[in-house]
Amino acid sequence: MIKTSTRHYTSTLFALFIGAVLIGAGLVAAQDTATPSPTPALPTGTPAPVDLTCDPAELMNQQNALAAQLQALKLDTSEDAGQSLDKLFKVGEAYQELALTCGYIPADAATRTVGKDVARILKTLDTVTGDPINGQVLYNGDLGCAGCHLGDAPIAPPTEGTYTRIEEERLKDPLLAGYTPEQYLVESIIEPAHYLVPGFQNVMINNFGDRLTLQDLADLVAFLESQDS
Repeated sequence: MIKTSTRHYTSTLFALFIGAVLIGAGLVAAQDTATPSPTPALPTGTPAPVDLTCDPAELMNQQNALAAQLQALKLDTSEDAGQSLDKLFKVGEAYQELALTCGYIPADAATRTVGKDVARILKTLDTVTGDPINGQVLYNGDLGCAGCHLGDAPIAPPTEGTYTRIEEERLKDPLLAGYTPEQYLVESIIEPAHYLVPGFQNVMINNFGDRLTLQDLADLVAFLESQDS
């Protein structure tokens, strides 16, 4: 009687164990089926139709030229594979440049460096909000602007009163006819040699287009616009 009970007890435990394994396997299978990995959403760029800032015929010519490069591209595992990938990367960059030239604003515009095209920069600058506090940090910090624009004898136009002088003096110069204060500031940062303030030399570095993101530039402009003594 005792042996029978023991055998029955052992069988029951074994059955429960098998049942638990099967149930667990079913739960895992059900979980894998019910919760697939979500597909990340692709970022969107320019939210509304834009007026083309490029010639459509020229755009098609350039697009056809790039398409021909892709047709001729050969990717393999030979010793030239690295060069092939380099060409592919450069063609991809060229396609992006076509879109940007025609007025496209990418979703990550704020984190991209602004480049040298002042007209394009001005069109995209409205898509971000400048922070004058961060602009001041950049101005006085890593960018080194304060070294030339602050002090008792600055070698560049002094920071204090920047915006006031732009409105009352700079924009009255015939060379700057039609400029807005924002345009003047952006051009002064990105292309400093384009207009020299009387009495000062061309000593400002000209690589900020490769160093500043759109957000950085918006912050700097916001800071300088606050200098209205």
